[in-house]
Amino acid sequence: MQDNTKSVLLISMPFACTTIPSIQLPILEGYLKEHNITVETHHLYLKAAEFYELKNYQLLIYPPNEPYTAKNVFSKYILPDHWEKTTKKFQIYFNEKISSVANNQKIFSFEDYVQRTDNFYYWVIKNVDWRSYDIIGFTLNYGQLLPSLAVAKKIKELWPEKKIIFGGSRTVGDLGIGVMKAFPYIDFIVSGDGENALYQLAANYGDYQSIPGLIYRRGNEVIWNKSDNHIDLNSLPIPSYDHFYHELNLAPNEIKQDFNSFGRLPIEISRGCWWNQCSFCSQKILHKEYREKKVEKIVEEILFLSDKYKILDFQLIGDTLPKKDYRHLFEEIIKLGRDFTFFVEARAGQLKSEDYVLMKKAGFTTVQLGIETFSQNYLRKINKGVRVIDNIAALKFCKENEINVQYNLLVNFPNEEPVDFEETKKNIQDIQHYINPPHLSYLIVEFGSSLYTNPELFNIEKLEYTTVDQIMYPQEFLEKNFACIYNYKRKQEFNKHNWEQLIEEWRKLREQLQLKAMKNQAAIDKYVFYFVDGGHFIKIYDKRFSENVQIYILNEIERAVFLACINVISYQELQEQFLDLPDFQLATILETLEHHRIIFKEKNLYFSLPLCYSLISAPTIKREAVQPIYP
Repeated sequence: MQDNTKSVLLISMPFACTTIPSIQLPILEGYLKEHNITVETHHLYLKAAEFYELKNYQLLIYPPNEPYTAKNVFSKYILPDHWEKTTKKFQIYFNEKISSVANNQKIFSFEDYVQRTDNFYYWVIKNVDWRSYDIIGFTLNYGQLLPSLAVAKKIKELWPEKKIIFGGSRTVGDLGIGVMKAFPYIDFIVSGDGENALYQLAANYGDYQSIPGLIYRRGNEVIWNKSDNHIDLNSLPIPSYDHFYHELNLAPNEIKQDFNSFGRLPIEISRGCWWNQCSFCSQKILHKEYREKKVEKIVEEILFLSDKYKILDFQLIGDTLPKKDYRHLFEEIIKLGRDFTFFVEARAGQLKSEDYVLMKKAGFTTVQLGIETFSQNYLRKINKGVRVIDNIAALKFCKENEINVQYNLLVNFPNEEPVDFEETKKNIQDIQHYINPPHLSYLIVEFGSSLYTNPELFNIEKLEYTTVDQIMYPQEFLEKNFACIYNYKRKQEFNKHNWEQLIEEWRKLREQLQLKAMKNQAAIDKYVFYFVDGGHFIKIYDKRFSENVQIYILNEIERAVFLACINVISYQELQEQFLDLPDFQLATILETLEHHRIIFKEKNLYFSLPLCYSLISAPTIKREAVQPIYP
């Protein structure tokens, strides 16, 4: 019986991060091999880092820059006439976005950027064995579209019989249709889960209309086989990173050392977001249904990959921790008894204090928290589904468990009001002395988000193409509707708020307090605000608001109320917990604690702000004057 299956080559282009391998390639490779499809993969972002040199590559992709800006030079291979006409605009944009940062290090000039890109591009075309494969697939994120288009176009020119397929977040649904219409050398796009569609394409070549999620051409028409089919994540084989390690071993020492020092292997734990309602997020068009792997499957993959590649550092891929089984996951990892470290995204309000203790014990050393704002008014606008008090609690829990937390303050929302800024200023006063400041994230409108589909609800008069898109593409290309990010024009303008100054002052305050702690040679001083539990009383050490430490003493009843607020709790729940305590006395204790900024209050909710001494390793603090709350 003749084998009609097609061989597949899968590519991940720059500007992916060199310390976190592409997870898409190992997942797709494993699935295809399990179904007897010949497949190879290339992590070409590693080769790009070699050509640019690692320091320049990192300059291009890390804040304040990002991969979307880094890719713009690849326009010259896709639209050479446009490049010739607008090279000066490219150079000005590069100098504004990149070179100003580079000048603080060694200058990375526009000319150098273009030359190194040329060298990389021509190396790829010459040295990859394109002839050996029938289907060549590119997996895309925001920073990979132009580099992938540039190589795909050249492949089609040299070997027109090759079939080019794109997939990933950058080409989902209507975005994919727009890309197909704009760039005729793309034969197929997979919208959504790629495993089964790619297998069917390789196995049943030509029967396109039966492949769910496939976007293809029929004459001059672009067809999308819309489908709600979803793959069972628990049925997928364990990803293989053999090709990544092979290419890493061929890379210069600086790239290998960088991965050995900072690298993590990604493990997929879920697809989609179980909340999936934030107005600024486009995740809903990529994965409409939330799915997660079973804990046993996740742990199996961790063990297998750790043993195979002799690695202990992992990045869990998913929009957040498992919805319900996160505690079970922590407990199972702890049972393994290994010195793992994990990076994961988490949602404020999901975990309680005791969960963060387990989390740290399991090896979760770094967490990306979806904080976004400290304004309740702002949280309603972005439909985050959490409260300010939840955000503060999550940050505090990370701090006292010494979990490195990364989080953003989302600003420049189209209907941002003065109350949003003032609420934020007020609410951070209680935490900015001992919680590190966020990064500023300036809102852009993503294709498929609520801001994009219902702009009139958010004070948006019209959406506009971004500056970088207008430089990279001629107007007639942009009108084919493949742009994934937009700027906007407001219907009504509001006063601008100095978010930059707010965060800079916060940063300086933290630096001053940390410097003071170092000079005092008292490690406990770096925590600024914490409590010690005496069993029948509590002492709270507060260095937030004065040069001299303030020490508040809580008696037995006050201690019980304070400890009841370790996790966010409502007044009604406190009443039920302290049935023998007169209501006026409970209210007085809470009011006094709030007055001293020991407890944070939001409506009828309460939360204790000081860090728990028993969770922070530190020497004995120098004893200073005591100021009891109650004489």
